[in-house]
Amino acid sequence: MHLERVCQSKLFKMMDQSEIKEILDSFHILKKDFEKDQVIVLEGDECSFIGLILSGMVEVKKSSVSGKEYTITTLSQGDTFGEAVIFSSANTFPATIVSKTKTEIIFIPKHAIIEMCKKNEKFLHNFLNLLSDRILLLNTKLKENTLSTLRQKICNFLIEEYKKQKTTKLKLNFTKQELAKIFNVQRPSLSRELIKMKEEGLIDFWGKEIWIKNLEKIEDYLYEDV
Repeated sequence: MHLERVCQSKLFKMMDQSEIKEILDSFHILKKDFEKDQVIVLEGDECSFIGLILSGMVEVKKSSVSGKEYTITTLSQGDTFGEAVIFSSANTFPATIVSKTKTEIIFIPKHAIIEMCKKNEKFLHNFLNLLSDRILLLNTKLKENTLSTLRQKICNFLIEEYKKQKTTKLKLNFTKQELAKIFNVQRPSLSRELIKMKEEGLIDFWGKEIWIKNLEKIEDYLYEDV
């Protein structure tokens, strides 16, 4: 199972090959090979395992409401996926994972993770370390979101309203002054940005209605510098 590659992963760091072989041999660990562009998991699939990439590269993709796909991140040898959601109440993958090259992955089932944590303190430490790193990454992303541009905030608001109302002709329950407070900007700044977006053909508006004229372009602004 290429134990030397398993040793290089964060999940099994500071563990020697004999330790790893002993705990892996105690469970049914599935290894699969994937060709380029092969779907590994689909968004919404139940997460009952942690995937560990032994070789190759995968892309984590998210589909937009218009059907357009965006690559959120790329994972390579030694990286894992599924650890952040395997014990969550939702327990489903939040994105689709596709092989970018020929890829080899082992899948460690949930019950095996629990038993490994019980039996091996090093593995428990590594697993908690992985989760902590994910939390720090999410906190960084949240901070970046708070520093996002006014246009990104507007576009995010429009997309969320589109999802709720299921139409590109949005009826708003907010005045421009109230929207400005939501975005933490002055009303003139909001008005200027809305006018720019109208001139660029992204939206049109009248009173308390906004028409989304270019949904894909609005979505593109949300994923800038992701």
